[in-house]
Amino acid sequence: MKSTFRQSMAWLHTWGGLWLTWVLFAIFLTGTLGVFDDAISHWMRDKGRAEAAPALDAEARAGALRAAQAFLAREAPQAEFWSIGLPGEEDPALQLFWQRDEGQPVENRRLDPVSGEVLPRSQVRETEGGHHFVHMHFEFHAGKAGIWLVGIATLAMLVALVSGIVVHKKIFTDFFTFRPGKGQRSWLDGHNALGVLTLPFLFMITYTGLIIFWATYMPAGILARYDGDREAFFSALTEGPAPRPEQHVAATVLPMSPLLPVAEQALAREAAFVVVNHAGDRSAAIRVFGRFDPDADSDRLVGRSSGRVQFDAVSGELLDVQRPNTTRGGEVLAVQRTMNALHFVRFGGYPLKWLYFISGMAGAAMLATGAILFVVKRRRRGDEAFGAATPRVMRVIEALNVAGIVGLGLSCVAYLWINRLLPLGIDARAAWEIRLFFAVWLLSLLHAGLRPPLRAWSEQLLAAALLCLGLPLVNALSTGDHLLAALLRDDWESAGVELTVLAFGILFVLAWRRLRARLHAVAVAPLIPGPDRGGALT
Repeated sequence: MKSTFRQSMAWLHTWGGLWLTWVLFAIFLTGTLGVFDDAISHWMRDKGRAEAAPALDAEARAGALRAAQAFLAREAPQAEFWSIGLPGEEDPALQLFWQRDEGQPVENRRLDPVSGEVLPRSQVRETEGGHHFVHMHFEFHAGKAGIWLVGIATLAMLVALVSGIVVHKKIFTDFFTFRPGKGQRSWLDGHNALGVLTLPFLFMITYTGLIIFWATYMPAGILARYDGDREAFFSALTEGPAPRPEQHVAATVLPMSPLLPVAEQALAREAAFVVVNHAGDRSAAIRVFGRFDPDADSDRLVGRSSGRVQFDAVSGELLDVQRPNTTRGGEVLAVQRTMNALHFVRFGGYPLKWLYFISGMAGAAMLATGAILFVVKRRRRGDEAFGAATPRVMRVIEALNVAGIVGLGLSCVAYLWINRLLPLGIDARAAWEIRLFFAVWLLSLLHAGLRPPLRAWSEQLLAAALLCLGLPLVNALSTGDHLLAALLRDDWESAGVELTVLAFGILFVLAWRRLRARLHAVAVAPLIPGPDRGGALT
């Protein structure tokens, strides 16, 4: 029989979505958590109890910059770049980063802004914080290969959205239909309702995610006109100063502190950090970036920026000024910046962040129910889609469902536990947090492969629930801080993280209780005979 167009779209929606659904779920879940990356970082760095750093006047900022330059000139006089984070409200220390040569690891230190002495690592909880979830969201900590993987999955998501609309002729009815306790029918109703509920958000967030990396995904113009030199392309597009290739002529970076007030006057705001490219070379350039002003910048949709000033690092000549909240590059870049602002919710404040958070979680739940529905549907009807290999392939899919859905959630909350339990002062502490996050995720896959499906779901749900509900306790024991103290001092970032984690803990408990009842039913009268005695998730 010939398939109709709608049947073809159903096939595409089912099979096209299946093979990338676990990647897409990870993108959605970590991206949704990344909406509050600053709040998560605030909690993970244990900033809630820290006394607010006194504001530094212009002379003190200049003195801090002198201390930073003196340290970097001794430590890495010929570096590929220097980056100097000036003291601010979140961190009263100088934060220094440098790379000795291209391709080498980036090194970092924290300095006392007055004495210039290196601060012991044991005085700070080094962590990637919530930015880990952002990096997971757009490149899985895998660089350009990760960006391409996310791009391919995002295209598949667009295809799944369009084909899903074609499949559901009664899309308005699907929005209001949910029949609980009906097994396969309930999973389908939940998948449909979540998809229809979040459809405008899903289209927006998926399309804008592709637009952000347009220069990576569509590089033909840059390759043809600029021989692949992206920096030269963007400099021409934004009418900024041309790239300064390294000349391999030794030269000393002039004292930067006298340039700081010049830059701050041009920007009409304090400087946040200073970057020097090709330090020790005649081509060296200094860029001074302004500090974001929450009151002035938070609700701007297009062109939100803190501004920057560029100097010749050897002569001190002023090369370029881009004032805060101004755009360059004409309408093309204005549209791209709008897409960027829409994707990263850089406007609207906390009410819109929470709307994105709820919509993102609903989108993740839509993907999860779709993956579960695939297994439930085929287990129920004894589908032999993979021939003789069907039992083994379905077993792999079930294990990936467990690890890709609840296992990832377990890994995310374990990441917060790891932050509190790893000793302070160890080398590459932030990197170890991320490595252990992936280790927990890998262990969840191993566990899912070794245990019967229903038991794997149940055990990992219980583990995730216990970690969520126990997070405030481990925080109190490891730092001496606790939820009530955060509420009393109006530290809503720290309190919000713990309250949200507790809410997820309650949801995990409810899911575990429901599944435990299902396990009991399977133990009494297995619904599905055959080699898999663990039952299906129905």
